[in-house]
Amino acid sequence: MPAPPVAERGYANPSLLAETSWLAEHLNDASLRLIDTRSAELYAAGHIPGAVSLAAAGSIPRDSNGDMGTPEAFSALAQALGVSADSSAVVYDAPGAQMGMLAWAMQYYGHQRVQVLDGGFAKWTAEGRQTSTDVSSYPRGSFEAQSVEDLFCSLDRAKAVHGSPNTVFWDVRAPGEYDGTDARNNARPGHIAGAVHLEWTELLDPETRTFRPAEELRSLLSSRGITPESEIDCY
Repeated sequence: MPAPPVAERGYANPSLLAETSWLAEHLNDASLRLIDTRSAELYAAGHIPGAVSLAAAGSIPRDSNGDMGTPEAFSALAQALGVSADSSAVVYDAPGAQMGMLAWAMQYYGHQRVQVLDGGFAKWTAEGRQTSTDVSSYPRGSFEAQSVEDLFCSLDRAKAVHGSPNTVFWDVRAPGEYDGTDARNNARPGHIAGAVHLEWTELLDPETRTFRPAEELRSLLSSRGITPESEIDCY
């Protein structure tokens, strides 16, 4: 069964998601910056027409300790993707975690006009929409990043609030990463002491790969103690 339109799912901020039907009608908008966050190999095999590849432009900048990189470093990435202050960015994956990371990073660095494509490339292709293997590009952008610190929990911040009664650490990784049976790229397996676990994929409908309705999300999050009354720090 198709997912109901974003506007009918009860979200507080439905504008954070873009519908595939809307995108199909706006691919040629002058202000649109469509960004494919999948691997370079998947992009080369086929992507939404006009999309540029994040992998070709670089990666979300990080400091050596894992904190977010400097605004200057993100400005360089955003400009390489063609992003300016007046651009309307839409990011997509298969869907995967990278699309959410880039959308959040753009907000953290001060670009609020960004949306995630609901259902991602999987929904786009399931609907039989056109794909392309042409390498696309936009004119170099002029975006100048300014970090919004309230959107980021630094390592120092995490240490300071850990154990506070109104703080919840939410581990969004795979179950094996959380319980320590799958170290992946982590030097120390396991999770932050006291963290709750809910893999980010649980937020998606298993059939359509679109985001679940708000009522379902609230129930799912509340079952882990993730509520609006608390400070939620994700990793």
